[in-house]
Amino acid sequence: MDGRTTARRPLAQLLVDSVAPSAARGLAPLESISLELLADAAQDHRVLPAVAKHVSGRPDCPEAWRAPLRRARDEQVVRHLGVLAELSRLGAVLDGADVPWVVGKGPTAAALWPAPDMREYYDLDLYVPRAMFRRAVGALEDGGCTGEDRNWPLMATSRRAEYAMRGPLGVHLDLHWDVAVPRGTRRTYRTDPDAMIGRRRAVDLGGGRTAPTFDPVDTVLVLAFHAAQCGAGRLMWLVDVARAVEACGAARAGIGARARAMRMEAPVGLVLDRAARVLGDLGETGLRRRGALGAATAALDARHGFPDLPGDRHRAGRLYSSARPRAWGTAAALVRDAVADRRIERAIRRGVPGADEKALRHDVPDPAARADYFRFVDSGAG
Repeated sequence: MDGRTTARRPLAQLLVDSVAPSAARGLAPLESISLELLADAAQDHRVLPAVAKHVSGRPDCPEAWRAPLRRARDEQVVRHLGVLAELSRLGAVLDGADVPWVVGKGPTAAALWPAPDMREYYDLDLYVPRAMFRRAVGALEDGGCTGEDRNWPLMATSRRAEYAMRGPLGVHLDLHWDVAVPRGTRRTYRTDPDAMIGRRRAVDLGGGRTAPTFDPVDTVLVLAFHAAQCGAGRLMWLVDVARAVEACGAARAGIGARARAMRMEAPVGLVLDRAARVLGDLGETGLRRRGALGAATAALDARHGFPDLPGDRHRAGRLYSSARPRAWGTAAALVRDAVADRRIERAIRRGVPGADEKALRHDVPDPAARADYFRFVDSGAG
């Protein structure tokens, strides 16, 4: 563990103890922590099942905590089994339609943890080749899936590389044709989803179930890139990345080269840096130093600590989500994202329809807009 992280607040230290236990340091005391605050912080970082496992196994765990902690872990077991059942069904549908696919994050990230029920997750992310996206959607709809993104004019104008659906067993599904979802992000990076799907390998998800997922290096890139786009603010994402790097073995030295080929080195490197600061050294990954942006994120973590707790206001997530291959691009993204956030906030305050983050879920049926979206996907345009 990096010496800079040893002065964490007890609750923050307890969260880290739960996901990266180490006999080399003392455990955070429980007597100064309330169960309510512990649950709020753990849920915020999506590590409540891991915290439940860790705390309930300690001799100083208050007896009154044991039942709710056990319930939290049992709920994740139920979710995990439900996702695996849905995945088996939907995978068979795509196989029957002759559509290559992989599953990312969710159950495959959980498989990296010591026990899959330690990682909190609720949905499925499936990736298919762009050229087969329309076929995949049709097959899944015929197989019982329904669309959750129903604002087709917004889908047609935003050109997102993701379509939210609901599986026949009720599990939320995000069907992707690129790992970079917003159109502007795809123009910045050089993702190659078809090559990534072509490198897929089967992984054991537990209970005798296997599924295709990205190869070890691509898994690191997908997890780290997603974490960066979301601000790298959840402890769960850092654990995912650290365990994915570990699973690469000797291949971890090639992470940097592939990240550079996709122009992802800046966001991926920042996330790996934060994971190393919080969880310990990740070894040689072939990533270069992150310059001023890396120094800024490291300084903020040294000043405020990580993980953040409910009520903290210093996550610096925009530094991660705005990271671009060049410094001028990062600066432009920081300004652009700040302006966009303020515009959305003003629109929400004024009650503008569709201004909130769930605008895609608003039911705006428009067959022409739907057709336009799929024509765009089929075209292969940027």
